Amino acid sequence: MNALLMQMITARAGGNSNPTIANILERMRPSNPNSALDIQELLAQQASTNPMAAMLAKHLAEQKANPSSSPVIDVEANEEATVSKDQEAAIQNEQTSAELSELRQNVKDMCAELKLLRNRNDELAAAVGACCLCWGQNLECRSCRGRGGPGFCIPDETLFEEFVLPAVQTLRAQKTKVRNSSSTMQSQTAAGNA
Repeated sequence: MNALLMQMITARAGGNSNPTIANILERMRPSNPNSALDIQELLAQQASTNPMAAMLAKHLAEQKANPSSSPVIDVEANEEATVSKDQEAAIQNEQTSAELSELRQNVKDMCAELKLLRNRNDELAAAVGACCLCWGQNLECRSCRGRGGPGFCIPDETLFEEFVLPAVQTLRAQKTKVRNSSSTMQSQTAAGNA
């Protein structure tokens, strides 16, 4: 019988403190000269009162009837497990490195975008004559003390023409269009009523 299985059974039986089971297991050990005694008989006697002895007797009977049904395969420590752990660690390091590179790229992209947005904010603030730091929203602003809303200083004429004037022209054109369509509708309504 497999030595490991015997050790497990002995440990389990030792925990129950059953001297009969301990005696049976002692007789079953291959190093014991009295192991030639009929162990099946001893187990059969104990099977009626001890379920563990019954299971052991059943297992031994099955093993005796068909010895090739449950071959024991001893396996030594495999180097593949160590290699796979090393490979797993390497893969994890590569993933961490890739994630770190991606984070660095994201930070770089965000810094570039922030710089672009700050420049755009400064230009627009200059175009309308506002404080580029707070647009007059912060009473503790070191530049304007909260007075820097649009028109706080003289707007930059070039930037005004680039950013503000097109918006003003579009707004005026829209108002004119609404007035013209409104007056056309009033004219048609008046002509229809007459």
